[in-house]
Amino acid sequence: MTPRHVAIFMFPGYGHVNPTLEISRCLISLGHRVTYVVDEKFADRVAAVGAGAVRYTSRRSRLGEGTVTGEDIGALGLTFLRESMDVILPRALEALADDVPDLVLYDLESFFAARTAAKRWGCPTVQLFPYVAANEHYALSHEVFDGTSESLQTCLDLLMEHLAAEEADPETAAAFLANFDSRNVVLLPRSFQPRGETFDDRYTFTGHSLPADRPGTGSWQRPSGDGPVALITLGTEVNDRPGFFTDCVEAFGGSDWHLVMAVGPGNLPAGRAAARGAANVEMHEWLAFNTVLPHASAVVCHAGISTMLEAISFGKPLVVITYTPEDRVNGRCTEELGVGVALPGHELTPERLREAVETVAHSDRIHRQVARMRTEMLAAGGPARAARLIDGWLAEPVAAAGQPTPAPEFQDADT
Repeated sequence: MTPRHVAIFMFPGYGHVNPTLEISRCLISLGHRVTYVVDEKFADRVAAVGAGAVRYTSRRSRLGEGTVTGEDIGALGLTFLRESMDVILPRALEALADDVPDLVLYDLESFFAARTAAKRWGCPTVQLFPYVAANEHYALSHEVFDGTSESLQTCLDLLMEHLAAEEADPETAAAFLANFDSRNVVLLPRSFQPRGETFDDRYTFTGHSLPADRPGTGSWQRPSGDGPVALITLGTEVNDRPGFFTDCVEAFGGSDWHLVMAVGPGNLPAGRAAARGAANVEMHEWLAFNTVLPHASAVVCHAGISTMLEAISFGKPLVVITYTPEDRVNGRCTEELGVGVALPGHELTPERLREAVETVAHSDRIHRQVARMRTEMLAAGGPARAARLIDGWLAEPVAAAGQPTPAPEFQDADT
């Protein structure tokens, strides 16, 4: 097949960009070109897999301390929508005017720039879900928003103004606003998907976004002694929580557990202060998890799906700490699938944390469920399968460029 050009629009967050990188590497190995429209802080990661980049500088902020509400998420979404309208879309159209893509991949948060650009370019679209997907029966937004978000209403007003200016008919408007596409690739196992049985052949669940060959890339080495190791991280979005670091140290102080804590950029001083020189605690700004996971007996993390799936890929049980609405969905799924324990962040104490870690580390039932889920996610094909699907779609005639499937009326969970 003639090599094609794929453009990728992703929300500027590590949990959005990183899961696509191995798919891009696989597409490039198949002979295609890949160009990201991406925040400049991800440019090096994109270049490392051989992709090009149309860069911009995002103004988005991270989520703060405390429990994250729907309005917090809505405010972040409004900021990014305005950035998509004012910065990302114009930048993409200008940079790729003479190098028009053959296909656009994008996540839900990037729908405005991606779908608008695809329509201008006359090329088809595929939606990527690096988290739980949406259809007529289930959408994460219905668990996040209660209908009172002022920011969400402002987003809708801006979108309706755009559609009016485009003179979009009702069917076109519904398609543009849909939270899914006619082709969707979901980067998790179907078992992790709420109401997974309702997702039809418009959706392909590829299980995970991990490379096929994942040798350790860091210099971490297991300490001497035979005590258990716990890997602890809050990811990159909700890690400005020094109280959490203190709870972890207090939970395992004087125990035989060895803690390896990845506290995130800028948090190392607070982490070291919390450790107070404890001999069984390591503080890292960041490190490659795949160097630690082979030795870990448990993983404590925010309920970020990428971290959770990486832990499961090594057969490790989870203790997930929930702060955001999406965390709570993933935490609920963790317990329903029996692969770990979920703890609300605002209720966390050293005692509850220690009890949860001991439980998951020593539960035969949880270990059996983790092994079952590991088998399912690896069998789903991962990035290589996703790339083969996209490669096949690239070979098809172009139709309905930039127009996702119209969104039917949302069905309540009881219907």
